[in-house]
Amino acid sequence: MRTTLLSILALLLLGLGVFAISLVGLQQYNEYLHRLVSPASLIQTALESIATSSATTKTHTKKIVYGFLPYWTIKSAQIPTQLTHVGFFSISIDENGNIVTTEDGNAELGWHTYNSASFDRLQETTQAQHQKLEVLITMMDADTISSFLLNKTAQDNFQKTIRTFVHSQPIDGINIDIEYAGDVTDELRLAYTNFIISTEKTLRAVDPNTHLSIDVFADTASKKRIWDIPALAPHLDHIVVMTYDFFRSSSPQSGPVAPVFGSEKNRWGTDIVDNLKLFIEQAPPEKILLGIPFYGYEWRTVSDAPGSSTYPKTGELATYKRVEQLIQDQGLQVQWDADALSPYVTYKVGGKIQTIFYENSRSLSYKLDLVNHTDLGGIAIWALGYEGTTKELWDVIGQKL
Repeated sequence: MRTTLLSILALLLLGLGVFAISLVGLQQYNEYLHRLVSPASLIQTALESIATSSATTKTHTKKIVYGFLPYWTIKSAQIPTQLTHVGFFSISIDENGNIVTTEDGNAELGWHTYNSASFDRLQETTQAQHQKLEVLITMMDADTISSFLLNKTAQDNFQKTIRTFVHSQPIDGINIDIEYAGDVTDELRLAYTNFIISTEKTLRAVDPNTHLSIDVFADTASKKRIWDIPALAPHLDHIVVMTYDFFRSSSPQSGPVAPVFGSEKNRWGTDIVDNLKLFIEQAPPEKILLGIPFYGYEWRTVSDAPGSSTYPKTGELATYKRVEQLIQDQGLQVQWDADALSPYVTYKVGGKIQTIFYENSRSLSYKLDLVNHTDLGGIAIWALGYEGTTKELWDVIGQKL
């Protein structure tokens, strides 16, 4: 047994390169493997491969590397060659199926940016680098979503709008980002499915190669959400599973934004592997894009221990760029949560403890191994620009995918 563990440890050290893992950490990792349930063969094989794979080994299947580009980072974000798709965030739709062009008497910022010189430069860059350029169609308010989906006139109007838009604009695809967090009825769920089916028909009629994808919450395969994954999958090229925000700025305890494991020890309610096991039972793995955060969250906390209680209304988003600058400026020591497979740092401001959970190249590497060895379609990153000018995260993506 000792010899087996040492052999696995040697391979893991090789796979992680400059990263080290303790024997206790490896034993803990193996415990997770033995606890996994259906479809055990796929996930267990995948995670065993994570523990023994080379850091530079690539999958044989070309993966999608989709980057969400918000209008507020379009002027500063990198568009590295590792990206296969860039999705501009976003163009909003109202309850009548029309593009929102103004807001409170001013130009709607997404629409304004889409029609700016910044988007023209983005188009030139993606064309030069042979990348697909897409646009996110968004709707976030629950009442607006419900009114839109249950109104046939609004639905018909949207199909006309999107047909004209795709036909006249220099884009390669549409990502539907309708995030409904209200109570879900069977009627609303069916209406969303029919909406996607109609949208697929509209887009294919304009150009059969137009890429169509949607974004869904991480728990969609386990809870009754607006997205009926088995019914939707045949009509989509990809499904972006937003496997982040497991902890948020408003969370009462500090914790990882995208934990790979941890629910097994009741550290938190669920994790990426829990949700992924269910998704790959409901949709072909090659259609699933795993959400990757280039950010984390920061809170004022009661102590510097992981999971410490947070002070109300102190949470805020912390980009990778900000965290790395903070580490450099203050000489912070990066700590590691072995359950989440995620890093965190703590420091003090005026004697008060601050805790940041985030993602770095090490945690990203684990997630990319999971993508490769479960044969997922690739990854989708929120958000381009949050990494700053660093190449570290992109180098890992280039090595792994």
